[in-house]
Amino acid sequence: MEFNGTFIVAFVSFVIFTFVMNLILYKPINDIVLKRKKLVDANYEEAEKNTVKKEEILHERDEKLLKATDEAKKIVANRTLEVNNQKDEITSKAGKEAQKNIDAYNLYYKNATSEAKEFLKTEVISLAQAISNKFLGEGEQINADENKDLLDSITQG
Repeated sequence: MEFNGTFIVAFVSFVIFTFVMNLILYKPINDIVLKRKKLVDANYEEAEKNTVKKEEILHERDEKLLKATDEAKKIVANRTLEVNNQKDEITSKAGKEAQKNIDAYNLYYKNATSEAKEFLKTEVISLAQAISNKFLGEGEQINADENKDLLDSITQG
């Protein structure tokens, strides 16, 4: 193999070509690759931070939901207790009112019965007098005091 001028020109051309290619092509491509790697690393770190934030937010949300559920249960229990107390109070008032009405009606019927018995006594005496007048004559009178036991047994039954 012989070294002549074309070899040196080819070698110098190759070195210059490599230098120019490094300046024009390889260095910008390496810069782009390095920037891309930094961008990917930054995005990965941000994704990791967001994952941690997401877990914190989910944990906080679960705690708030648990507290809200507990509060809602307490509110429902308190309201249920209030409603039951109101129901018991209303029921008690209604029972007392009903008993008062029953007592009033019983008194009314007792009085009405007594009045009816007194009316019946006078009617029985009048009827007995009328019957005795028909059978015994006009001059005989029935003495109510003498026949009190008889009148009581008639009006009782």
